[in-house]
Amino acid sequence: MSMSFRGARPKLVLLALDSADCALARRWANAGYLPTLARLFEKGISLPIATPPGVLEGAVWPTLLTSQSVGNHGLFAYRQVIPGSYDLEIAMTADRITQPPFWFFLGQAGARVTVIDAPFARPLRNLRGLQVTNWGAHDPWCWPTSSWPRRLVGDLCARFGEHPVGMCDQKERTLAEYRDLRERLLRGARTKARLLRYCLDLEDWDFFFGVFSESHCVGHQFWHFFDASHPRYDPGAGADLNAAIRDVYREIDRGLGLLIQALPDAAHVLILFSHGMGPYYHGSHLLDHILQRLGMDEPTPQRAGGARAQYEISSGRSLVWSLSRLAPRAVRDRIKARLPHELVGRFWRWTHPEPHPWSRARAFQVPSSNMTGAIRINVKGREPAGKVEPGAEYDELCRELAEALMELQNPATGRKAVQWVARARDLYDGPMLHRLPDLFVEWDHSAPITALSSARIGTVEGVFPGSRTGSHWPHALLLAAGPEFASGEIAAKMRTVDIAPTVLDFFGAPAPRSYEGVSVLPLLASRPKANHPAEVFHPPS
Repeated sequence: MSMSFRGARPKLVLLALDSADCALARRWANAGYLPTLARLFEKGISLPIATPPGVLEGAVWPTLLTSQSVGNHGLFAYRQVIPGSYDLEIAMTADRITQPPFWFFLGQAGARVTVIDAPFARPLRNLRGLQVTNWGAHDPWCWPTSSWPRRLVGDLCARFGEHPVGMCDQKERTLAEYRDLRERLLRGARTKARLLRYCLDLEDWDFFFGVFSESHCVGHQFWHFFDASHPRYDPGAGADLNAAIRDVYREIDRGLGLLIQALPDAAHVLILFSHGMGPYYHGSHLLDHILQRLGMDEPTPQRAGGARAQYEISSGRSLVWSLSRLAPRAVRDRIKARLPHELVGRFWRWTHPEPHPWSRARAFQVPSSNMTGAIRINVKGREPAGKVEPGAEYDELCRELAEALMELQNPATGRKAVQWVARARDLYDGPMLHRLPDLFVEWDHSAPITALSSARIGTVEGVFPGSRTGSHWPHALLLAAGPEFASGEIAAKMRTVDIAPTVLDFFGAPAPRSYEGVSVLPLLASRPKANHPAEVFHPPS
């Protein structure tokens, strides 16, 4: 049900802090560093958000935009297995989201919208309003910088330039390079605030959605400067680096203040902490070794020149090779002599592929966010060289793996290394379930994992080679302020899928039948008397 408003049509502003940790924001707001957020926490109402379990990093924004879980939209990692193969593809591109974002339905209901840098959202043609994609989002590779109307992004770049930070990741930065990145992030947050302020005045919008991305990058790259318990913490690095995360949050807070001051008195504001940030501690880099110790690999099969293994050369590639052999030997030799050696080698490998290592395994690790490990079972009828029968054999293998993984300990702490293991089908449902890993492994994130041990597997050791020191945690929060919103804190959790229907409900716009979420507007409008009816995921015991 929508709110009852007096007078003119209401205005709603949703300002998102991508991957900003709400616990840190509360701490620094209480300490006086974030005065805008401090006032909002005091005057507004806050509601924690249960983010998508197992697939947090890749699925949170597609889930938010479409109010559909990963079982329906199928996006959870930068690289994912191509169905029916063992090959990987880049999956996190904006055109993979087949359902329109929620502001499309606002436009259909007659509202005018302005959307700036919503992650993984392509500009909608003929939108009732304005949209800019990837002027300054954290993952610019997901879609080219563009806009609707098309000329808008050119105007913004001419006025504000390009965002000072392109790609966030870089291996082995020096302290000078970290200082340079810090300055560019601060400049990026200031420029984003000015750009959003400019866009506020471009037209008379009903719904305005702007995203600050700088909190995302600074959390990945600077956690070890902030966290004194981190193995890479350097107390002599300098106060500017030690306070880099706080300083970027403070710059974003100034931007929030600039934007909120420009709003009419009757406007309502939502502040979204999309998901949190914490130390990048996990054991995914050891998961392959664990699976080997558990006997998930089989001996290497015969090469493709003898009896064919299950993973055969495709008929199309075989035909290309056969046709190339029709030319006389002397002609082939002359052509090979003129071509780069690497190109000749690539052609041979393409026409004579070796069996993929995964093809001879009962179970194998697939890419994920690393904070949560991901295992795919080599199922007959689903994988090209399946080893495991669906049904009882599959269920038993999942049970066996979960039991073995839950036995793992971190020798450095003496504590359990795995919080929970869950099957994807127990967490999600939908037509894209076959794209997901079969098992998710949620590591203990309280301390670094450089070894794993148990009576069953012995001990495996290894240091994670990545350059990031902070990564995604499930701390998410919605903070609401405005004439029709209550104040205080709500203990019950909403879900990421509930955000879109809540915005639609604010304007009285019907939610599509495909939506999995429900509106939490009644909770924001008054003190709740009961828990939110939506189910919240609880890890298996």
